[in-house]
Amino acid sequence: MLLTLVHSQHTDTEAKSLVIEMIMGVVFDLDGTLVDSVEVHVYAWKEACKALGIVKGAEDEEKFVEFVRGLVGLAPIDIAYNITKDMQMAQRLAEVKQRIYLSKIGEVKIFPGVDKALENLKKMGLRIAIASSVPRKVIESVIKANNIARYIDAYVGSDEVSKRKPDPEMFLKALERIGVEPTNAVIVGDTEYDIAPANRIGAVSILICWRRCLETKASPRFIAKNIDDVVNIIQNLVKQKPSA
Repeated sequence: MLLTLVHSQHTDTEAKSLVIEMIMGVVFDLDGTLVDSVEVHVYAWKEACKALGIVKGAEDEEKFVEFVRGLVGLAPIDIAYNITKDMQMAQRLAEVKQRIYLSKIGEVKIFPGVDKALENLKKMGLRIAIASSVPRKVIESVIKANNIARYIDAYVGSDEVSKRKPDPEMFLKALERIGVEPTNAVIVGDTEYDIAPANRIGAVSILICWRRCLETKASPRFIAKNIDDVVNIIQNLVKQKPSA
């Protein structure tokens, strides 16, 4: 069932015509999208590197923090390899980082309004999944700690796929688990690692910005400043009447 929607891809007045199918499900990225966790991840990477003697000195640390912040959104093993350029050391670093991150899980909080937004999406009859670059165990810990697990129908971690973001495998698996075709889905994320695969599989992509919009090579179909904008966009998609 096809719907026609005129929307603005950016915050200006430029509008484009888009033909989409009936929306049945939403797949969210986790870090930087549903939870305010980026700085906790950066801290865990920094401390893990200190523990393994990879980062030494204040100047080195400052450069490292900016470097790692730009990698958040990739799978831990990919971030670790970018840091070490050695797969054996990368595996060790990723393990240490995960232990540190899980010890700080109480500091990882959902963004304002996320719980209510998820509740509203469920009331619309939509199925909800998470596709995250962190391992499944970390997803479970975060959603349980923030009391949003009851809204999530399925989730996929980086340790459950052979090809990690920006490959679309993770999103396809999440959609399979909630029984939704890509063209019937919305994918919401805060980086190009979410937007590019969403566009590639024919889903409706929404870039959520929160504090600031990250530059992406991939063009999102919609841009949202916060989770309320995301819900409003999806509501409008769901309400569209089929074309005659």
